[in-house]
Amino acid sequence: MAKAKNWILGAAALFVLVKVFGKDEPQTVPSSPPVASQPAIQSPEPAIQPLGFVQATSPRQTETPPPSSNRHPLVGKSLYATANVNMRQEPSISGKIITSIERGRTVTALNYRSGWFSVSYDNRTGWVSEQYLAEKPPIAPPKVVNTSRSVAPPVASRVAPARRSGQPARSAYVGTCDCPYDRMRNGRLCGRNSAYSKPGGRSPVCYH
Repeated sequence: MAKAKNWILGAAALFVLVKVFGKDEPQTVPSSPPVASQPAIQSPEPAIQPLGFVQATSPRQTETPPPSSNRHPLVGKSLYATANVNMRQEPSISGKIITSIERGRTVTALNYRSGWFSVSYDNRTGWVSEQYLAEKPPIAPPKVVNTSRSVAPPVASRVAPARRSGQPARSAYVGTCDCPYDRMRNGRLCGRNSAYSKPGGRSPVCYH
């Protein structure tokens, strides 16, 4: 009896073990959703340094050009006035006039500013526009030669001025023709042929 009971218990235990551990089918595991592949991030490779002496880099220095000079090439030279021009206290046409410089006079350029020269002239210093200054003297204007000749006045203008016509100063002579009322030898009046009527000759007194 006891053996039969033990056999039944052993068979029941074996049945339970087979039920629990006897399944050889794989258990299904729920699949996870696919993960999107991300591109690999590449780290920058260090620059290959050349072997040998390596000079440390420094910020590039910008070369500053030298300031442009405002000095005019004619400063310090003697210049000529190309016309009669005013010398002023300031480099402007509104500047007060110091003196006037005649055409052809020389001045000494001392400075230059915006189209004006500071000049020295006749122990004075002032400003003159560069338009009226030059390195060479101005050309003298040509002399006007009067080619017109003196024309002799007409004969009518050389006639003796009219004398006072009055009473004859004397009686008429024959053959002398000093006065217009004298007569020639043929008896004709002398008239314009008399010395009284001809300019540049004798001037006899024929009338009162």
